[in-house]
Amino acid sequence: MTTECARESADWRAKYVMDDTESYEVRGMLFVHNHDYQYGKSFYEEIKKVDLGTLPLAANLVLHFLGPLDIQRLYNVANDLIRLKGEDELPKDYSFYYPDLKMLRRQGDVWGQPATIETMSGPFIVIKHKKADKCGQGYLIYYNRKGDSVEEFEYLLDCLSHYQMLDSGETLRIRVTSADAHSDLKSIFEKAKTRYAKAWGFAPERSEILDQIQIDRIASVATTYNPGDIGWRK
Repeated sequence: MTTECARESADWRAKYVMDDTESYEVRGMLFVHNHDYQYGKSFYEEIKKVDLGTLPLAANLVLHFLGPLDIQRLYNVANDLIRLKGEDELPKDYSFYYPDLKMLRRQGDVWGQPATIETMSGPFIVIKHKKADKCGQGYLIYYNRKGDSVEEFEYLLDCLSHYQMLDSGETLRIRVTSADAHSDLKSIFEKAKTRYAKAWGFAPERSEILDQIQIDRIASVATTYNPGDIGWRK
């Protein structure tokens, strides 16, 4: 009801729409955070029990939701970005990256792009960055999967190739965000690179590009709250 009301509200448009001559879309988002980590069930399994067809939604209304694991993952990504910038491995000048596809085109310049909700909840987030003190210009990829199969990484490499990122001559780093990522993901990734290079006929220049791709996992940062501290908030 809130989202439907916002779509029709002149007051809402006056406050939040910068230029109402441009097309825009109002979407709703449910943000569900398990602050104290005491919820024992799977939030996503509970969501599956909801019959979305019974919800009284207006026509063409889009609703999103972020559950506890989504929020924790994004919090870890944000902290990882802060750490990389603090260690001069990522410059302040970076942008979320959206390559032009056959049926879709990016709006605006390649730089200064925000993270869309589809990107934040998708299998990977791509960041394009300029040169840092300890890293050349290139791409930083936050990968939201377990990394437990060679085929999975082969598909990822194929996506990067499709986006012309492997041929850019720039640095390419993969940061695995999944809390239950496979313990041998680096070994699995190396096997995937070997298989993918073989599909290319082991061309030396291709193998060299793959060898330079780095993969690692990000550190998890626990976020909790103290009820007493919450009570003193102004």
